[in-house]
Amino acid sequence: MSNHELARLEGLITRVLRLGVALSAATLLVGLVATLIGGVVAGPWLRAGLILLMAIPVARIATALIDAIRRRDTLLGWSTAVVLLVMLVSLLWSLRVS
Repeated sequence: MSNHELARLEGLITRVLRLGVALSAATLLVGLVATLIGGVVAGPWLRAGLILLMAIPVARIATALIDAIRRRDTLLGWSTAVVLLVMLVSLLWSLRVS
């Protein structure tokens, strides 16, 4: 990938990250309000908000990986890729178990 393509991908991840923060805050707020009001099952809302919240660091690590690739820093690239893989597996596991 060229540096221009990597920059475009990094910009896309940043926009998705901002959307994820907003969605996470909104779903957590709805879940908390539903819990306080009572009578409404808030579990799915809280779970969705927490999953979105967990996805935010994954997006940040993906941006760091793109930056390492752009700078051609092999050690940082591989170590970031390993951390990204662990975070993705953790996120997917939380979706399965919860």
